[in-house]
Amino acid sequence: MALTATQTSITKLYLGAFNRAPEKSGLEYWDAELRAGKPMNEIVDTIFSLPIVKEIYPDAMSNAAFLTAVYSNVFGKQPDAAGLAYWNSQLTAGEQRGRVVIKMIDAGINAPDGTEGKAFVVNRLQAATYSADLQLQRGVDIGEHEQHVLMESINGDPASLTAGLAAIDRATPTPIAANGQATGTGTAGSDRFVFGASDAANWKVINGLTASDQISVAIPDDTNGDFRRTPEIGAAAVNEHGEWFWDQPSHVLVYWNAYSNSSQMVQLTGVNSLVADTNAIFTVTG
Repeated sequence: MALTATQTSITKLYLGAFNRAPEKSGLEYWDAELRAGKPMNEIVDTIFSLPIVKEIYPDAMSNAAFLTAVYSNVFGKQPDAAGLAYWNSQLTAGEQRGRVVIKMIDAGINAPDGTEGKAFVVNRLQAATYSADLQLQRGVDIGEHEQHVLMESINGDPASLTAGLAAIDRATPTPIAANGQATGTGTAGSDRFVFGASDAANWKVINGLTASDQISVAIPDDTNGDFRRTPEIGAAAVNEHGEWFWDQPSHVLVYWNAYSNSSQMVQLTGVNSLVADTNAIFTVTG
């Protein structure tokens, strides 16, 4: 499966505005807006007006400071004098900042091979596209904070892209049960079962739980930008956003108790399956 032209445009916009790949829900929202007829320039202007983008590119920045930040974030380099002057002339003529960023990305991608900064932006766009595509295929959202972390290590070096794509694959969980099925079955490895707003009604029974399996019932999965790639060892590390972990071979269920405002452990033996209802209430069956 490959991204459509509109999805690719949104992914490029996220890279320019947020320095990361889009999360699935954001990609789908803006893609729907585009397909409904909203002009791309309006979407660009809206996204660059968001407070989170203004934290990266404040209005108070001079044009030169803004362009220097874009060169650093998008191309991994400092601006050359000619390039800085060219893009500054467009801003001075009244072009919106976000639209200039998209033009800069397109110019960088289409520059001759070997041009400083091209490999950087091409690799990052490939990684962002890969992440967006995987999220759509697997039906999961990878949150803002994790997207930033995954992108940070990718630069113009081919090896960084190879490692980055592998990291993105590991960070994008594959659903165990197909949508609409009532049962999911674990494997001998470390599985992650994700219960989202709709998934909780579909994945009701998990069989074959083993040590290091993770069950997440947060809606959304990382409400404060935190994330977990591997199960935590010990209750103290579990956050308050609805993540449960089987962290020992003896099936210790580690969870967050909202009433006591603390993490708790329940010792379980002979676990064969776990049932979750739509309110994320777990019933363990031996």
